Amino acid sequence: MEKTSTKARDNAAAQRRQIIQRVLVDGWSLAQAAAAFGLDERLVARWLADYRRRGMVSLRDDAASEGAVRRVVGSLRFVAARFFRRRDARQVEPNPCVELRRADDGRHGG
Repeated sequence: MEKTSTKARDNAAAQRRQIIQRVLVDGWSLAQAAAAFGLDERLVARWLADYRRRGMVSLRDDAASEGAVRRVVGSLRFVAARFFRRRDARQVEPNPCVELRRADDGRHGG
């Protein structure tokens, strides 16, 4: 089972490399590359942008890791939105005044 998923991952990475090469080296447009490989143009654009940001490492990433990153980022956005909404909604009560007095001021009959 492991060999099959590794092989599929390698094929996906090889396909990404080939698409990136077609666009950057051979001068294909995103639309031409997407049509030639039967992919959505937005997906090809995302791969190209990722390659420009991260280089060859981006070609080795598999779809599962992309999904995991999206889930983590989505969770962080959700938590941040709830935290800041709750924080803004909170009304902060002023601290009660504390009266300081000396022990020998005569108020306690001492």
